[in-house]
Amino acid sequence: MKSKCWYRLLAVSLFILIGCQSEAEIPEGYYQFETAEVEATINQLSFSPDYPQYVPIPVEFIISDLYLIAGTDEEAIDISFYSRENELLTFQVTEGTFAISADAEDIDIDSTIKANYADNGFAKILTWQNNGLSYKFEFRSSVIGDDQPSRQISKEDLIKVVQSTHS
Repeated sequence: MKSKCWYRLLAVSLFILIGCQSEAEIPEGYYQFETAEVEATINQLSFSPDYPQYVPIPVEFIISDLYLIAGTDEEAIDISFYSRENELLTFQVTEGTFAISADAEDIDIDSTIKANYADNGFAKILTWQNNGLSYKFEFRSSVIGDDQPSRQISKEDLIKVVQSTHS
């Protein structure tokens, strides 16, 4: 009888430990999202991209789309994360390439991944390549203009999400 109680206690402890560990992996100020729809869309592609483990906005709903890049036969995926406040974080991946703004800043995601970052006042855009695929994050606030409050997503916030994509 004592051994059954011991095993139950051990099982419950492991369950709690594992549950706490997965929550601890998401940094403060970042949010989980329902991955089932994202994975179902990715499974329809002819390639297997990485995707973020968390995002910098609380996700109310997700819209995903598969398409071909205009004038090519290159597949692409577009996953849009919306917050309740109508903030939008779009994640795109293709075997092709994305246009990069002429005024984009070169940045390092880590020692192996180089990226380009642009903030045009309307959107913050981060593009990079990894393992033969091109990736892009684009954040658009629900509020445009300097005189109104808005959740501010920084370049560093986007970099941290990119790092979660390839970890």
